[in-house]
Amino acid sequence: MVGRRAVAILAVLLAAAFATGCGKTIAGRGTLAEDAVRPSGGGTTSTEPPSPGDSPSASPPGSESPSGGEDTNEVCRALDKDVVEKAFGASVSLADSQTTGCQITAENGNSMIVAVFDFLTLDEYKRGSFSELTVAGHPGVRTDSNIIYVGRSQNPSDEGLLAAYFSGLGADGERIATAVLELLLGKFSKQS
Repeated sequence: MVGRRAVAILAVLLAAAFATGCGKTIAGRGTLAEDAVRPSGGGTTSTEPPSPGDSPSASPPGSESPSGGEDTNEVCRALDKDVVEKAFGASVSLADSQTTGCQITAENGNSMIVAVFDFLTLDEYKRGSFSELTVAGHPGVRTDSNIIYVGRSQNPSDEGLLAAYFSGLGADGERIATAVLELLLGKFSKQS
């Protein structure tokens, strides 16, 4: 499990670097949240990473989502593009960010990345300088580096975390990031 946390932390750091304007794509691999692969969210948890033949971004026939992206991962497909555009106040595009995230880019250049993790806990991010907040009844923290982490359950020590990296949004970033995280909680929340 330590290895997964290290990979997840590396993915978070890479996503944050990209969101701050680095603009350099770095190839990598993460582990898609279990219920992102199985829409029902049930079943057993596998500790094995997806094999190269697995396609977590493939949709079952006829499962087109409101995001309109048949070729995007489950995180992007969980977002209702119309609601995201309303939050941004501009037309947006959705693109995969690693296998556990979605990069949202508005036509005005504003952008953010959201990600879903299975094996991280909110308690792990309650260090350093942060402020506590609540998103759709779920506990969260906002860091000074414009990242919001929200527990997928209402217990901050349960595994499962959502993250929004919004340094590319400016002064209105927290409001937009919170609206997008609320959309993801509709699909990826867990029972305590």
